[in-house]
Amino acid sequence: MISRYPYFFVQHRGGVERPTSWRGRRIWVVSRANCRFRVFRLLNAEWAKLRDFAALKAREWAPYDEVGFHLHLTKDGVRIWAWDGAGVNEAINASGINRRWVAVLPETALQEPPGEGLHLIECVEGCEAQFWADGELQASRWWADTPSREQWMEFQRAAGMPPVADVLPREIPRSRRQPWTNSGEGVGFGVERRSRELALAAAALLVAGYGYFGGSLARDAAALGELDGRLQQAEQRSAPAVADRERAFANLQFLENYGKLNPFPPQFALFARVAEKLPPNGARLTAWSYQQGELQFTIFSPSAIDILFYVKTYAGVEGFTDVTATAGDNEQSLRVKLRIAKS
Repeated sequence: MISRYPYFFVQHRGGVERPTSWRGRRIWVVSRANCRFRVFRLLNAEWAKLRDFAALKAREWAPYDEVGFHLHLTKDGVRIWAWDGAGVNEAINASGINRRWVAVLPETALQEPPGEGLHLIECVEGCEAQFWADGELQASRWWADTPSREQWMEFQRAAGMPPVADVLPREIPRSRRQPWTNSGEGVGFGVERRSRELALAAAALLVAGYGYFGGSLARDAAALGELDGRLQQAEQRSAPAVADRERAFANLQFLENYGKLNPFPPQFALFARVAEKLPPNGARLTAWSYQQGELQFTIFSPSAIDILFYVKTYAGVEGFTDVTATAGDNEQSLRVKLRIAKS
């Protein structure tokens, strides 16, 4: 396999390719085969909060115990690539690289955007269907082999575009030195590096001050080297505790922010409110649909249904507004629609 990314580390399902040469910061490419991709539409989210919201969504959606992710923020939402963060970190450490000095990016972010429309892109492994519109990646799906006609049609229907019957030929993408995306990987990995840089800068200032007041340049250099060594030893000893603390804080922040992002009561609480108002005549719920404060359910009753009774009953429930009801498929069923007030 000839790497299209000779300046980067590339992790694929078969192992890790090392760069032939590199300068500056190391870049670790996660193959598209090892990534999941999803677009989240967040039309009403404030731009300042969009990145935090995207980070919460990534951790909520991605099926990994430790989530690594990369973001691309746009005016209509966020594009998220997610991967097994623990697996990537393990591969980086096994390669003898300090994780703090590595930027992890998905393969797609280092491919030149192919332009508007539908494309089938050749990847390090397999191929990726991409649909671009308005200058943004709107949909993506990866296959180990060229997709079948049915898979190709299914992708287009899921992307909301008119289906093209024939599978397009694969395109070989041009690689980039810098990602086309406008954001970065999961927040937090650079905190320790910046803290260390600040600590070293502070140490340098202290030693420089000592030298100014009478220390020699040689003693300055020796003191700085000794202090740097002590900092490294302290950093190594405290690394597990720092990692545990950061994970605990991240989990706590996730829970607090998640509660703020969802202003509506949980569904089980709504279900209980609805169920407790059913009359004791054998009435029961037969359908349930809830989405972002909009609730719809169907009631079946062994006897004829009194529409006005149910409208008045559920209009009187705290937090239920705009209650309407229509007859169901027969005289024993009723569809109720209502809005949930934000808590």
